[in-house]
Amino acid sequence: MAGFKFALEKVLQYKEQLENEVKAKLADLGAKKQMSENRLAGLKQDELFQEQKLSKTPVHETGERWLIDNYIKAIRQDIQQTQKNIALLDTRIEQTRIELAEKAKDRKVMEKLKEKHFELYKKEEQLKEQRNLDEIASIRFKTQTY
Repeated sequence: MAGFKFALEKVLQYKEQLENEVKAKLADLGAKKQMSENRLAGLKQDELFQEQKLSKTPVHETGERWLIDNYIKAIRQDIQQTQKNIALLDTRIEQTRIELAEKAKDRKVMEKLKEKHFELYKKEEQLKEQRNLDEIASIRFKTQTY
């Protein structure tokens, strides 16, 4: 129906915009988590490699063993920090999912309201059309009886 205009269309568009912003935020957090998980996997692989290197290093090369051991300790600290970062991202992702559900609910409420207004508009248009047809029929009937 070309004549239908939803009075709260701007509000609906704003709700959709808010929902899209939260979706983008969720996608960004997901990408950050994926990068952190990739970093964690790389760190664990490097830790394993350095442990193997340390076990193959002769005992009398204390300087080399000391360097490798300190490097392994630094890798383990990075692993712990990355795991904390992933846990924090998981929390933020869950909060953002809840926020997204709320935004989607708000948008759906507005869409339902728009649908109800459209149905009401269609009924009003049908009533107007029926009244016009009744008036035309009434006029024709009056002209035929005289």
